[in-house]
Amino acid sequence: MKANEVNINLIGKKVKCVNLGEEVEGVIFDIYEDEEFIGVRIKHEPIQWGGDVFTNLLSKSFKGSDLMPPRDGNLKFTKLI
Repeated sequence: MKANEVNINLIGKKVKCVNLGEEVEGVIFDIYEDEEFIGVRIKHEPIQWGGDVFTNLLSKSFKGSDLMPPRDGNLKFTKLI
């Protein structure tokens, strides 16, 4: 997914994403945007990492600025299914 594809219509869509090096399936439940980044919040199947369990991911991309070009970040590993 690219930064220009992020919009409110993605909420509720199923995606595949990478969290902690593991590919998981999940559902987009929120859009994230601030001055520098844009992305999606994903609720996915639980991942055990040591004593911790992760069920959410913020997949985001750098928008770019006058000094730096846009970069994909981990949003490039998020794909609609």
